[in-house]
Amino acid sequence: MDKITGFLEVGLNEGGEIVVNHPDLKPDENGVGHIVFSANQARHLARLLDKHANQSDMDARERRESEARKAAEAIPVDRDCLVLTDGSPVTADHREIDPSTGQQKGYVVLCEAERQKGFVRPVRRSYVHRTCGMTTSMGLALAETYARDPQFYSGTFCVYCRTHFPLDQFIWSGSNDVLGS
Repeated sequence: MDKITGFLEVGLNEGGEIVVNHPDLKPDENGVGHIVFSANQARHLARLLDKHANQSDMDARERRESEARKAAEAIPVDRDCLVLTDGSPVTADHREIDPSTGQQKGYVVLCEAERQKGFVRPVRRSYVHRTCGMTTSMGLALAETYARDPQFYSGTFCVYCRTHFPLDQFIWSGSNDVLGS
């Protein structure tokens, strides 16, 4: 018998059926309250319990994330706390385009201390260019900057087209949410 002290005992009877003993069930002649399941019923119950436990965990996580978003929204974003994605100071030439890649020399992000204040949107690392249909992935500092301050950027880079476009040309991977919304 497997026991969850004070709550449940689970085991097999002589017929190979699964027996659940619970102190709140009406006791039998031996003073034990129990429910008997066939193997198939027990498997189905296990799947149902697992499904509902997973849903409960998801609901709790969504509540925590919602509370965290509300707390983050209450903290104003300090747009003066900026660095490049590698953590170095912002340089005057960071927007220079590398002709071999089409990307800027460096990308500005909110500093780590500012990003640690919390996110008002989920941290998402990939987006789709609606024009070409290709997916671009970004580093964590960029993704966290979008999550902390969705309106921080006015455009982004498409790895396939090898150039920058306005945010309204992109959606987050796995959704229809436009970047910056």
